[in-house]
Amino acid sequence: MKKPFYKTKKFIFGAAILLLIGGGCAGVKTIKSRAEAKRIASLSPVNPLRGPLVTKTQATGSVEPENRVLVTPPVNGRAEEILFTEGETVSKGQALAWISSSERTALLDSLKMKDSTPEEKRMVEEAYNLTPVVAPISGMVVRRSVEPGQSVSQAKEIAVISDRLIVKTFVDETDIGSVREGQRAEFYLDAFPKEKYGGGVLAIAHESSQKEGITGYEVKVLPSGRIPVLRSGMTADVLIVTGTKKDALTIPKRSVKYRGGGAYVSVKNSPAAKLAEKEIKVGSADEKSIEVLSGLTEKDTVYYSTGIAKERTSISVSMD
Repeated sequence: MKKPFYKTKKFIFGAAILLLIGGGCAGVKTIKSRAEAKRIASLSPVNPLRGPLVTKTQATGSVEPENRVLVTPPVNGRAEEILFTEGETVSKGQALAWISSSERTALLDSLKMKDSTPEEKRMVEEAYNLTPVVAPISGMVVRRSVEPGQSVSQAKEIAVISDRLIVKTFVDETDIGSVREGQRAEFYLDAFPKEKYGGGVLAIAHESSQKEGITGYEVKVLPSGRIPVLRSGMTADVLIVTGTKKDALTIPKRSVKYRGGGAYVSVKNSPAAKLAEKEIKVGSADEKSIEVLSGLTEKDTVYYSTGIAKERTSISVSMD
């Protein structure tokens, strides 16, 4: 008697294969589901908040003297006395050094090579007085370029004086319209990234300049008060406070991802729904929050990673 097909070895073997494949697929789906659930659990949920937002424009700059004056000797010769140190604050007209002219130096050196009398040396010193070098402005000596006994030249500075240190920044032309003289500014020094310093907008250039193919304007920021750690050449991240929006919808800046000229966030419409990306339009920002112009409501839930990041270093700009 012939066996039914469903009792044959071929059928049983095929069914076993199908069961194994089905079980494997189910296992893969379960693994993927668990991995997705674990990934979502590692993210922080947040709802967009509506409230005041202090708008700020970011600019990268460097610490530089506002007026950098080179101090050169009035005569060629030799430095006999140096009366200043680097970092010292000097006053306009203050004596910085005493210089022997080339003639005085030559005569004094020749007297040393022969048996000269004190009277001869006194006559040379009276005939050729030391020449003073005075500070042309009041300020801080940011560089000392000579030591006693060294030769000096009218073509080479012996010191550099800065009247005051400021932060010179470069603001994109798309943001310069909101920047005004007198606006409050904050800045962070790369050398001291955890310290926030205050200042104000001192001046805005009237002529544009190019930086890495971008058109912008130089903006000078004057630090508030004396900052002992400030050094010429330091790099700074500057935030210029341009205004306040009273009723802005905001989300954490770190929740926004940028791709292809667009801004995206990860959202879930319900607890059971899958995590999905949604394109939004963003506006102004401060150190931590960014304004949402469209694409989200206060009822949406945004998920993002709270891993360590330097939030202060990437102020986003409005995207059309």
